[in-house]
Amino acid sequence: MTEVPIRYRESEDMRGAVCPENARGFGLIEIMVALTVLTFGLLAVGQLILVSAGSGSLARSKGTAAVAAQDKLEILSDLYRQDPSAADLAPGSHGPQQIGIVNPVNGSTLNYYSIEWAVAEVPDPRPGKTVDAKLVAVKIAPVHFDGSANKQPLLNKALNAAAIIGPRMP
Repeated sequence: MTEVPIRYRESEDMRGAVCPENARGFGLIEIMVALTVLTFGLLAVGQLILVSAGSGSLARSKGTAAVAAQDKLEILSDLYRQDPSAADLAPGSHGPQQIGIVNPVNGSTLNYYSIEWAVAEVPDPRPGKTVDAKLVAVKIAPVHFDGSANKQPLLNKALNAAAIIGPRMP
């Protein structure tokens, strides 16, 4: 006995189920357009990540600068209570002093700042009266370790704070 190969004929029903005539795949142009859109989307996400990282750095820098300014105002306030005629409280500009903010967890330095402050008498609108207090304005600016200005755009900003200090009330 010899084997006779069996030939199948495609019927109209089978051809329509496997590959409909109106269904074509993706063409080269569609794939290139999709890859271009994907590329620009990934570039935008990368830019967004860069901006958010910079914002986090700026927030940390401003937060540590605010802590340094508050600390300096408290030091000057305590000095005023101990000795109102101290040299650091004389009217006029003082500083700069360079400080480093240290991370309490691992001891690394987070930022370096230059601190300057100006002291002025507090005017009293009443004639013949004086106020036993001083106006202190503190300016904090980021610097490098060597004291040179640190002017990285969008990452470091100077901070100004002011307070009126005086003796404690009984």
